Amino acid sequence: MVAALLVAVATGCAADPNDALSARTTVAQAPSATDAPGETVAPTFPTTGEVAQVIALDNNFLPQTVTVAAGTQITWVNNGRNDHNVVPEGDPGATTWGVLQDGFHPTDTYSLVFNTPGTYVYYCTIHGTSSAGMFGTIVVTEP
Repeated sequence: MVAALLVAVATGCAADPNDALSARTTVAQAPSATDAPGETVAPTFPTTGEVAQVIALDNNFLPQTVTVAAGTQITWVNNGRNDHNVVPEGDPGATTWGVLQDGFHPTDTYSLVFNTPGTYVYYCTIHGTSSAGMFGTIVVTEP
């Protein structure tokens, strides 16, 4: 049963919504640049349809660093035995993007399209900090 769910998550197939063990998928809005006096706003690019995957496995995000072109969707998959979260550095409440512990149980997925070039550091607050333990980096380049 677990292997079937992992195959369904990895291939993008939807699990039966009536199945209590069904994986949950969360799709979030992309982080965006803000206009602040004296700041240059980074350009945004359209979604490309490309997808890169990050696995949350016990105390690691694999791969730890992902470099993608702007417009690429990143999908985090919790293949671990424990709950995790994906919290952006400097935003412990995950208010700009990310998923908190109650939304990222084993077999759950979380997806986000990064349209703005930049470096996005994130971590699991349960198993690390933004610089030690369970953390990762998304580097978004211009297409």
